[in-house]
Amino acid sequence: MPRDALQRWANQLGWEAMVNKKGTTWRKLSLAQKEVVVDAVAAIALMLRESSVIKRPVVEGAGMLTVGFAPEQWTMKA
Repeated sequence: MPRDALQRWANQLGWEAMVNKKGTTWRKLSLAQKEVVVDAVAAIALMLRESSVIKRPVVEGAGMLTVGFAPEQWTMKA
């Protein structure tokens, strides 16, 4: 995962939106590893080390950026 993409996404969405704290990777981290994720710098470092902690899907294009699955964002409008 390119650092510049993670930085851009964190700037737009907030680093908290990027980290999947419900996923297996986060749950397997030690308490000490979790406790240091308190800002964008630490979150990006974690996402670079453990890319599976990034909430998915990340969709960027057509002037929009979304992270995670929200059915209302994916509903086709006629």
